Amino acid sequence: MTRRNERGLGTLAMCMVLLGVLALGAAWAARQLATAQRVAANDLRAATASEGAESGMAWAVAMLNGGAIDEACRPATARPAVDGATSSDFRGRFLLIGADGYYHAPGSPPAAAAAPAPAASTTPACTNSGPLRWSCRCGVSGNADAGGPRADGEAQPQFSIRFADAGGPGQLKLIARGCSDRRADCDDVSNGPIGVAESAQHLALLSALRVPPPSALVEGPGSFLRVFGYPPGRYRDQPAITRLRCGGDCDGSLAQALARGRRLIWIDGDAHLSQWPASALDGTPLVLIVDGRLDLAAPGHPQGVLYARDGVDWHPPAGMPTSLRGAVVSDARVDKAGSVELIHDAAVLYRIHRQMGSFVPVPGGWTPTR
Repeated sequence: MTRRNERGLGTLAMCMVLLGVLALGAAWAARQLATAQRVAANDLRAATASEGAESGMAWAVAMLNGGAIDEACRPATARPAVDGATSSDFRGRFLLIGADGYYHAPGSPPAAAAAPAPAASTTPACTNSGPLRWSCRCGVSGNADAGGPRADGEAQPQFSIRFADAGGPGQLKLIARGCSDRRADCDDVSNGPIGVAESAQHLALLSALRVPPPSALVEGPGSFLRVFGYPPGRYRDQPAITRLRCGGDCDGSLAQALARGRRLIWIDGDAHLSQWPASALDGTPLVLIVDGRLDLAAPGHPQGVLYARDGVDWHPPAGMPTSLRGAVVSDARVDKAGSVELIHDAAVLYRIHRQMGSFVPVPGGWTPTR
């Protein structure tokens, strides 16, 4: 073997060593890349689940302060909960009224002592099936699990909601659980990894009637603040209130609001009512606040609280029996016909005080639970 051949073999050996080193470097780089991809995928699933939980929390607060809904959580026409039928609003579907008259989470001692579980006892949940598209379930026949068809590899984040008591009267803990993909059980990893996040928010009821009036008629300057507890401008902006502007007769506008399950109503300016909508006379309390003068010609027997800043004039047609169980409040003067009977009903007033109003987050009440 010549020296030239020996030098060729040495070069070949060196090339093989270099190729081996390069192969090891490439394998190490590929391993690092695969690890980075797995970390990025885990981060994406975790972030998606966290955002899902936050979306669920905001959605549930809005639903608690909304009106009537159907099985898919869409706005619907209100209907009374009779003969075991599911109530029309979110509170009636997923909360219970305890022996103390306040809302409680199902399964809590005050709620269990007062009533059985709600008819729609399934957990409210929603699945994201596209940009700004959510399929929700607020009853046994809702479609949160449907979610719609998906492309290969497409994730459909979802969230579910449950409630727990927070200790004090009128206080709840809202617990939202977010999952990075649609599954019957977010803890089931048989179909691959999944991100799960859960957070809780302490809520309190901002009562529609802070101080139940001691009489059926409250007149004079400062009456609003004494009865409702805080200035009109703040009261008007609470999330559960429905604002109307009639521009004349308010019969139609009030009927539409009541049909949507709204019982806490603010009317901007003066208002005239010639007749009560049928849903105003169904025995469910109504809080009607007029930021002006209220002219009533409506006979009937509603329940609740009427307020008008510039006074109330109530003169129904002669011979038509008329009464109000609750209270009439005004910062000015109330002028009513002799046939109008005002009945101070403490049960109605305390029902408004304990059940009507807006559920709002308590400052500092957010905590991550998972």
